[in-house]
Amino acid sequence: MNILLVYGGNSCEHDISVITACLAKGYFDGNLYSAYFTQDNRCFLVDNALTPAQHKKGKFRNSLVFLTGTGKIGILHGRRIFKAISVDVVVNCCHGRCGEDGTLAALCKLCNLPLVGSDIVASAIAMDKVLCKRVLQSMNFPVVEGMELTNDNVSLARCQQQLGFPVIVKPATLGSSIGVSICRDSRQLSDACRIAFSYDTSVLCERALENFYELNCSAMREKGEVLTSNVDRPFTNNDILTFHDKYQRGEKFLCPSQEVEGNLSSRVKEMTAQIYDRLHFFGVIRVDYLVCDGTLYVNEINSVPGSLAYGLWQTKYTPKQFGSALLQQAIDSYKANESLQTSFVSSVLQGNITKK
Repeated sequence: MNILLVYGGNSCEHDISVITACLAKGYFDGNLYSAYFTQDNRCFLVDNALTPAQHKKGKFRNSLVFLTGTGKIGILHGRRIFKAISVDVVVNCCHGRCGEDGTLAALCKLCNLPLVGSDIVASAIAMDKVLCKRVLQSMNFPVVEGMELTNDNVSLARCQQQLGFPVIVKPATLGSSIGVSICRDSRQLSDACRIAFSYDTSVLCERALENFYELNCSAMREKGEVLTSNVDRPFTNNDILTFHDKYQRGEKFLCPSQEVEGNLSSRVKEMTAQIYDRLHFFGVIRVDYLVCDGTLYVNEINSVPGSLAYGLWQTKYTPKQFGSALLQQAIDSYKANESLQTSFVSSVLQGNITKK
């Protein structure tokens, strides 16, 4: 089986995507090809043994293109394709815009390539925190009160009136806690919005909970059944889980088997499975929750979680078993879509159109 692992891209989370890809290479058996998008969105076929640091220093020669409608990629020599490679399945390891937001899913659809990851619509919903909150609310999932901000003083005044303080400000389509600030007064809110709008054209402002903690749970599908992982609780010394907490300090988790406030673990797993199923996700996702005064809130959905969330599954699967389950689901989903009717016989192109 020829497996194409795609990562990198023009995103603030580019470096995290590189780390995810380097870890994910150990999950899959087969002929593995690595497609690396640089931060200016040029794509190269790179050595599988490339370390994270070498991606910053590397000069890449083998430019790669996706060949629409063929199920193949092409390796360029100058402007000519000198080699075409058939691909059986693509693994999405992109974080953030230009990958996790549905763009890679769309590219794979155009190229007739099975994808380990969610389809266009589910990916786009999960990527946009404002849109995702609205969708979750419409499905009666519990979320923290929030509102979309525009880059003007009227929006800030309305936010203060509606939500008060403290609040959390987030760029709508960024992950990894980049550009996220907690605000306790109007000056901090103004500064936070300046930072957030430097990353995104859309910003989410939410009421900040006090004395809360976070929980993470992952979901995937195997043999038609939605499965959920262990539930983990990340620790932080800050008001919110920061980029440093997640990637530079090293997260510490409570024992996954430890019961958290009675039946909370079961509730989290049940809600995670419902979100996965009702929003039509594929591949593996991670749902992040907030717990405050015994109330459970859905915080965010990650359609391409860091390291593909294997850490939450390692008591159930070996790395290879985990990868095999993801590949099989991608192929099964692709075959199901291939069986759908995609043409309709008509005489429109023969000019037999009745004018009204």
